[in-house]
Amino acid sequence: MVIIIIVLLFILFDILTGLIKAIYKEGLNSTYLRQGLFHKLSEILALIGSYGIEFAIQYIELGIDIPVLKCVSGYIALMELISIIENLCEINPRLSKLFSPYLEKMKGMNDDAKRD
Repeated sequence: MVIIIIVLLFILFDILTGLIKAIYKEGLNSTYLRQGLFHKLSEILALIGSYGIEFAIQYIELGIDIPVLKCVSGYIALMELISIIENLCEINPRLSKLFSPYLEKMKGMNDDAKRD
């Protein structure tokens, strides 16, 4: 359950940094806000679904133990971390110098995960 709370905090922090960036850069756009909220809702549903799968696996004998929740949580957390850093860099370009090397590595990890 702790892993879900951690990922939810990443999602909340991304929403907060995204709102700050939008207000700072161009102002709030209801279309982008709605799309972003639906994306966040789908991430939350993926978390709930993966928790449900792990819960059900306890009662259904598959012969293997699949850490679905950890995999989904890790992927979402990495995706949110990348978005948070991008938002912070757009709000304060000085941070871009600090985060650029790490951001490129994380984006590469995220792209590799998407291909698999």
